Amino acid sequence: MLQNIFSSLIDGVLLVSRDLTIQKSNPAVEEMFRRSKDFFEGRTLSELFPVQQDLLNKVESVLETGISYRDIECEGFQKSTATPFPVSLTLSPFLDQDGQIQGAVLLVKDMSRLKELQEFSRTLDNLSHMESLTLGMAHEIRNPLGGIRASAQLLRQELENPEQQEYLDVVISEVDRINRLIERMMDFTRPRELNIKETNIHKVLKDITLLEQEVMAQKNIRLEQVYDPSLPPIQADEDQLKQVFSNLIRNAIEASSENEKIQLVTRVSTGYSIKTSHTANPGQSIVVEIVDSGAGISESAMKNLFTPLFTTKSKGSGLGLPISLKIVENHGGKIKITSEERLGTTVQLFLPVQQR
Repeated sequence: MLQNIFSSLIDGVLLVSRDLTIQKSNPAVEEMFRRSKDFFEGRTLSELFPVQQDLLNKVESVLETGISYRDIECEGFQKSTATPFPVSLTLSPFLDQDGQIQGAVLLVKDMSRLKELQEFSRTLDNLSHMESLTLGMAHEIRNPLGGIRASAQLLRQELENPEQQEYLDVVISEVDRINRLIERMMDFTRPRELNIKETNIHKVLKDITLLEQEVMAQKNIRLEQVYDPSLPPIQADEDQLKQVFSNLIRNAIEASSENEKIQLVTRVSTGYSIKTSHTANPGQSIVVEIVDSGAGISESAMKNLFTPLFTTKSKGSGLGLPISLKIVENHGGKIKITSEERLGTTVQLFLPVQQR
């Protein structure tokens, strides 16, 4: 029974000897680190948690004094990737029947999903604050803009000098551009009704990639489509999803250099549940991945990707990603972006099959 409990725990468990050698591991920790049972037993703890001397010091303290530690945050490293993932550890002494310390027990919790949800929640909170700010700014800005445009038009009619008329044409054009920007900003505050219907995500992607063919051809970008033919249809607003994918695919094209490749991947989400205010009981979801090998995104820029008006493009409005996030969130979905400078960017869209 104890062995069954040990094997059934969803959190990882490691039993470490006094010389910090791993003696036992359960299936959860093997899945977490993407390593087989044979790897763990006999290895040192530092191989799972390299360059984290503070953790090793605490384990040694447990072995020497019998004191326990809770909620120690550190990083684990999976076999399949060099990137770390966040974990939370609880350290306890392992005692024999005489109460002597024989080793230490490490309870390992993978915090990746929690960190993602916290970041997602923070992003949505920022958008919510921006909605109120945007609504007030839009009304304050649009009224004087209307006066400026009308005055420029009247003045243009009075002038006979073509060069002076050209200057006023520039004024009118710039006022119209600002108005278009404000219209996009107000998309945050206008409640957009979803026209939900059965949607084939592959058809949506086909329509968008056809529109972007000419742009990709100009840079000689190769599009690789890896689609799951068994993907179920989803309940979604097709037009709004087209807006999202148009923005994301165009971003991938702009980030890519000539002769590079962009990959579109679709699959059924495995083990990833989306829980939002719209989907209290998450069910099956699909994943659409847009992968480029372009310039990548800096760490500082990653923190502000969904901040309205933030952009790294010389001619960007900084509204494409925030609006896309809002549309996806309205569908009960989620956007996840991972990137590394000079190595490219992967955008993942999680969309529920059924709306709730």
